[in-house]
Amino acid sequence: MVKHKLATLAYIVCNDEVLLLFRNKKDKDFHEGKYIGIGGRLEPGETPIECIIRELEEETGYSLKPEEIEFRGYIYFDEINRDKINEDLPAFNWLVFLYYVQVANKIEFENPEGNLSWVPINKIPYEKMWDGDKIFTPKLLNTCDVVEAKFLYDKEKIVNWSFGRDT
Repeated sequence: MVKHKLATLAYIVCNDEVLLLFRNKKDKDFHEGKYIGIGGRLEPGETPIECIIRELEEETGYSLKPEEIEFRGYIYFDEINRDKINEDLPAFNWLVFLYYVQVANKIEFENPEGNLSWVPINKIPYEKMWDGDKIFTPKLLNTCDVVEAKFLYDKEKIVNWSFGRDT
């Protein structure tokens, strides 16, 4: 049986740079070797905004208020790991709430899951990101549009994807 999981994902921007996490510190990490935004799973009883506030503080050191965080949409990832890329994980679907944060100052912070890096937006290492991230990240960073998307993966490659609301 395929399970559904809820998560959040945020991109923090300072001037023309975005804070990315290169996942390289956890054993058997599903995201190992990939650059990703900041976020994580909702805990029981937590709303998406409460989750992203907690995740941003835990993973980056930024302590933010809800009004400092801009909701930018959601992505549905269909049957991640259905082919057992990682034997420790069952197949699951993710509904990920997307956020954008503009900050005035950069914070240096040690993240237990990987290395945090401020990367110029025009030099994002898309070749080291998930295929879906290569599609929605530029839209999220370069427009104020709400992103509604669905991605179906086969191992690490997208086999089907769509944007909602003509985006």
